[in-house]
Amino acid sequence: MQSVIHDFKESLDTLGESYEIIVVINGESEATAESQERTVGENPRIIEGSLREAGWGRAILWGFARSRGKYICYTNTARTDADELVRLMRYALVFNNWVVKSSRIERTRLRKWVSIFYNLENRIVLGTPVWDVNATPKIIPRDVFLNLRLKSENELFDAELLYKAFNNRIPIIEIPILQWERKGGRSITNWLTAVRLFLGVLWLRWGDK
Repeated sequence: MQSVIHDFKESLDTLGESYEIIVVINGESEATAESQERTVGENPRIIEGSLREAGWGRAILWGFARSRGKYICYTNTARTDADELVRLMRYALVFNNWVVKSSRIERTRLRKWVSIFYNLENRIVLGTPVWDVNATPKIIPRDVFLNLRLKSENELFDAELLYKAFNNRIPIIEIPILQWERKGGRSITNWLTAVRLFLGVLWLRWGDK
């Protein structure tokens, strides 16, 4: 993780903009409290926290609550290249009232087909006009993030974000990026996750009234 943070910091420094990095360890079994928070290397711009209860959306919302910037960017650090992150940030600085998100080019064959069906479901059921709902990085203006009042604490967070952004007439732009190999750990995405995602989209459309 320290090497990933170092790479992010080096690349973000090239932007010439102020930034902060909030690292959330999602589902830390050794955490003794709901969350733990500390600065990394005594750098006040880099915060690390641990969540005892795992949840993709929970981790993002936890980080957002501690952020101060004009833009909110979240990503899966295990699969994000620092230079690609900065490339998307440059788009966000130009399209400053838009949601800027990535769209993955390379995927394994099985994941590719599951992703195709899931994105078709999002288009048909939610009317979300994107082709890679779950791809990160995603960059959202802070005011937009607040106004969407996102609630999902699990893997439905991305679907809810884009669904609500589209319904609130927030422009969305997708930038193609290469799919990188994991930098550590293992993916927890499995068939059960896929089933929850497919059923969750139906809940977003008809269950959240």
